[in-house]
Amino acid sequence: MQSNIKIIIVRNPMAYATDSAECEILQGDDLFELVTSVYPKGQPLNTHWYHDAWNTENEVTPTSAADIVALNEQGGTFYIATYPAGPAVWIPILVSAFITVAAVLLMPMPTIPNNAANTPPSPNNALAQRTNRQRVGGRVAEIFGEVWAVPDLGAVTYTVYIDGRQVEMSYMTIGRGWYLVTKAMDDTTPINQVFGSSVLIFNSDATLDDTPSYQFGSAFSAEEAALSRLSVKRYTSVNGQILTAPDEYIRASTVFKNPNIIEASGSNDFRDTFKVGDLVLIEGADNLASANGVTTGVEPDVTPVTYTLNGQYEVLEVTAKQIKISSPATMNTDWQALTDNVDFTAVTDSVALSKESDALWQGWFYTNSKEHDSAYINVVSQALYRMGKNGDWVGIRLYGQIESEIVDSNNNPISGTLHTQDFTISAAGADKYGWQAEQGLYDENTRFTRDDKVRRSAGKTVKIENPMFFIGKRLRFRVARKSKTVPSDVGSVADEIRIADFYGARLMTAADAPKGFTKVYSKTLGTEGALSLKERKLFTLSQRLVRDWQNNDVLIPSKRIDDIIYHIGTDSVTSNLNIDDFDMPQIKAEVDAQIAYFGTDLCAQFSGTFDMPMTTEEMIQTVAMTGFFIAYRINNKIRLHFEREEPFSVATFNSHSITPDSFEYSESFGPRNNYDGVEVSYTDPVDDAKVSLYYPADQSAINPDTKDKELFGVRNKEQAHMHLMRRHWKNQLVYSTCSITAADESGIVVVNNRIDIANQTRADTQQGSVESLNVNELGQVILSLSSPVDFGAKTQGTIFVQTASATVDNIRCMPGDNQYEVILNRPPNQPISTAWDAVVRATYNLVLHDDVDRDSYIVTAKEPGNNPLSHRLTCINYDAGYYQNDADFKKGLIA
Repeated sequence: MQSNIKIIIVRNPMAYATDSAECEILQGDDLFELVTSVYPKGQPLNTHWYHDAWNTENEVTPTSAADIVALNEQGGTFYIATYPAGPAVWIPILVSAFITVAAVLLMPMPTIPNNAANTPPSPNNALAQRTNRQRVGGRVAEIFGEVWAVPDLGAVTYTVYIDGRQVEMSYMTIGRGWYLVTKAMDDTTPINQVFGSSVLIFNSDATLDDTPSYQFGSAFSAEEAALSRLSVKRYTSVNGQILTAPDEYIRASTVFKNPNIIEASGSNDFRDTFKVGDLVLIEGADNLASANGVTTGVEPDVTPVTYTLNGQYEVLEVTAKQIKISSPATMNTDWQALTDNVDFTAVTDSVALSKESDALWQGWFYTNSKEHDSAYINVVSQALYRMGKNGDWVGIRLYGQIESEIVDSNNNPISGTLHTQDFTISAAGADKYGWQAEQGLYDENTRFTRDDKVRRSAGKTVKIENPMFFIGKRLRFRVARKSKTVPSDVGSVADEIRIADFYGARLMTAADAPKGFTKVYSKTLGTEGALSLKERKLFTLSQRLVRDWQNNDVLIPSKRIDDIIYHIGTDSVTSNLNIDDFDMPQIKAEVDAQIAYFGTDLCAQFSGTFDMPMTTEEMIQTVAMTGFFIAYRINNKIRLHFEREEPFSVATFNSHSITPDSFEYSESFGPRNNYDGVEVSYTDPVDDAKVSLYYPADQSAINPDTKDKELFGVRNKEQAHMHLMRRHWKNQLVYSTCSITAADESGIVVVNNRIDIANQTRADTQQGSVESLNVNELGQVILSLSSPVDFGAKTQGTIFVQTASATVDNIRCMPGDNQYEVILNRPPNQPISTAWDAVVRATYNLVLHDDVDRDSYIVTAKEPGNNPLSHRLTCINYDAGYYQNDADFKKGLIA
């Protein structure tokens, strides 16, 4: 667009000829804004434009929308002069032309989000499975209004054990933006009433190290805080392996000889443990050195030979210090290598021999992420106690050991990084009864008790403390039980322990809590006796804070459609619009008018979650439609139109403004699709349940309209009721549809406008254009028409006349002195243009009194026509009965 446009407004050409100061000079970058600032209601009919020089050769008076666009692009100096005329008829032709240039365009009509299969929907919009989960690839929840939000998981959830109790740590996001959070629920129970649970809400600009904006439930203890805010990876290699008691294990200095001999020294006697036919489990026989120094390769690339001889084998012979096993090479090829090399292993103390089928050591287990600098395991037990002879019980404490070391890229251990640590796990709540050591490396309480808490499930979270483990390294570990099986002469014993979970972890940083999203951190205490935590169902009552356009964009909680539309459109993250793209006074006035019309602000609310890809325009239109509005652009400004009963049409179309052969018309009899009722559903604001409304209310309809029954964004009964009844009456009262391709004046029409269309299939259609408007000597207002009119037996009629201000005036009339004239009861209420080259020329449609509304329609769709200034309009018959229940709230009829 060119800049430096200069306009010289000459209101009195005779005065300007003698005094050039008798004018108004404007400069700027936008021709449209400059001219409409001078002529807000349109310029006089006898106004002419000149470019660069005021003479007839340079006249550029625009006669079409395209002319105005071209002049705007051309720039320069324009003289706009208004000449004296006869009886003044002021025509807002310029305004109409610019309306077409700027285009009254509908915003894109959205498809209401329907949870497409290829992208995970937000549980906010789900009918089932409303649980907290990760939505990889899904759109971050974009909530507006107030909803019971189901936060999305932002990181892997993990569990730890604190004081023997299972605690689940979860990091989530409510959605983008700032929220007022007033409640938090664990499924149907308030968080404040769930023992040990807590929910922290962090605002859009905060990190997890900041003070939360809202807190529900109990505070974090010091130990809980130390184990919170971890970014973890759970490794499925650990899935509940039993840590076997070492009672039947033999540890001794051991040598393995070919072809099948196990030989030990020390005080152990193999005959005390094994007999012929038993199975012997060999563990810890990893990478054993050759006693003979056997190597492979050729100098200088010589590699020492090692043997790994683990496995379970049948005992063939047994003596005090030696076991022969049956055909070990068939199960482990390293035994064959030992035989081929006529070799035996160096003495090792790492080997354990057992009759157990489960391994003494569980592992090795490996990390594979280099971003972690710590690792944790959970050791659990269903119970740890021993029954006494009096029916009471005593708690037990068991010991275990972890070996860990750093590995290279090939999973080989790095020398010098082996680290050993011990841990304990004890009966829940048993510490208060004191401990005493027992033979077999386990502890018991100092006295028996009937405290049933001692018999509940137990757990312990153990951090693997290897000083060589930090970010960039990988670790492996293995775990063993050191305590022997707990004996008992009377009663039962529970002493089985397992490793349940293995996590690689690092502490979250500010990078894990990006700005722009409201974040949630929660801890949930496991239910006593439960095998695992239940499915996560955290809900928060959250209301989006939106910018207040009337108060310097300060954030406020609002459900009003106009506030939400403004916020969506001016959000720099998702939109390239700004406040100059919105006619906010008009939008607010239209919403205020809607509230006054229905008698409640509930119908002007939107509360919903966008979780599917949608453009800014589609989001705005979706919000608008919830309140019976249509969003459209005029003069590059977004506005709203509220659908309601309209006494007048905004435009009339007849043979002068309908493209030839483009008129299509059909009629039907009876209700649309034979619907005899309607069903819609909305979301209850109290408990978030889906509530259905029916008409008739007794659900007696045999063929109800259930298409698109879920009202997206509607969270109150009053608004849902209005949708229900409007849908019902349109189904009952629509009997005709009509489509036309209309000329450039159709640019002023938006969906849901009432318009008049002359029936192009009727032979008696009386339509045409207005030739002149005069007042005769009797003071009668005479309209001269382009075609003859015939009143037949009627003495009165109604003539619909297109005005230049984007409205159609309907005026009572009588026959005139000739067939080309009618006498009006009053003058038109807006200026009309009779110039043949006017963009919005005065056209008419004459109907008789018993057929006044026959040609009134509601526009249901508007699409581009066959040239830049025409449009294809699709309509249904207009009927005020569509809106007959709109006053139900005012009348107190909505229970």
